[in-house]
Amino acid sequence: GTINNTNINEVLNRMENKETFVFMLGFDFCSVCQWFKEEVLTNYIKNHGFEFNLVEISPKMSDAELDPVFQFIMDHPNPPEFLKEGQTETEPLAPSFYFIVDGEVEEIFIGPEMDEKKLDRFVQKYQLDKVK
Repeated sequence: GTINNTNINEVLNRMENKETFVFMLGFDFCSVCQWFKEEVLTNYIKNHGFEFNLVEISPKMSDAELDPVFQFIMDHPNPPEFLKEGQTETEPLAPSFYFIVDGEVEEIFIGPEMDEKKLDRFVQKYQLDKVK
């Protein structure tokens, strides 16, 4: 398996091309995001042939880089069941996992509960290990 650091414009291009893939939206300063990458993902992809994509938001990013991220979230709002008090459907929450099938967002999972078992269920459900 591979971990690709990418950006939201590349995600949008792949969606336009009707691809099937997963990406995680995170912050470069998010401890849960780092834990997921280093502990869960690194172990999981050793034994599973699939591509995992990371889009990281950084405070150093310009408005031109951030605007498409905010637009993506507005177009694909956070599911209400994941929102904690004070959070909105259109703010970036990390980590957020987006499962894209044939260019469409099929499912969004938000939060620190994504472990190896849950990740594997999503990989199987969307056959991400079969995508070429």
